[in-house]
Amino acid sequence: MLALRTLILFTALLSPTLYAETKSANLETQAAERAAEFATTLKSALGAAIKQGGLVEGINVCKMQAPAIAESLSTDGWTVARKSTKNRNQNNQPDDWEAEKIAQLLDMIRNTESIDNVAFSTNKDGQFRFAKAIKIAPVCLNCHGQTIAPEVKQVLSEHYPNDLATGYRLGDLRGIFSITKTLETPEP
Repeated sequence: MLALRTLILFTALLSPTLYAETKSANLETQAAERAAEFATTLKSALGAAIKQGGLVEGINVCKMQAPAIAESLSTDGWTVARKSTKNRNQNNQPDDWEAEKIAQLLDMIRNTESIDNVAFSTNKDGQFRFAKAIKIAPVCLNCHGQTIAPEVKQVLSEHYPNDLATGYRLGDLRGIFSITKTLETPEP
């Protein structure tokens, strides 16, 4: 009986910590799922558009559908976005926390560390923040690579006159998925 009381007391003392850790892990899982869904949905739409209308149609997907996909996943207090220090769309400029995470990922790459399974998260100022790397895949090189077809360059310059998102190589860090959740604040 004393052992049971001790166990109950111990559990009660740890309960707030365990609850916070469980809640944080749950938020990380939800954020990772939203990032994965964004990536999968965008990749599928991009592949279908390129197959149907070529790279120019792919540019339209990234310009029009990517923000719509992010918006469709931005529900229930969540905000889903892509951010990059070498952005094509000025709306994808990172804030300080996102820029710091991009810099950390770039440092890891410089130190030949894998970033494939790296994610960052924090709870700060009433928000849960999550960041996961976006790497350049083969299809990305057509519009973001070092060699871009002239007709693609032309369309990119029409849509994005201040484009910073070229010159990449396969596997380079393109940016991050940035997922934010506004946390409910306890009442006083």
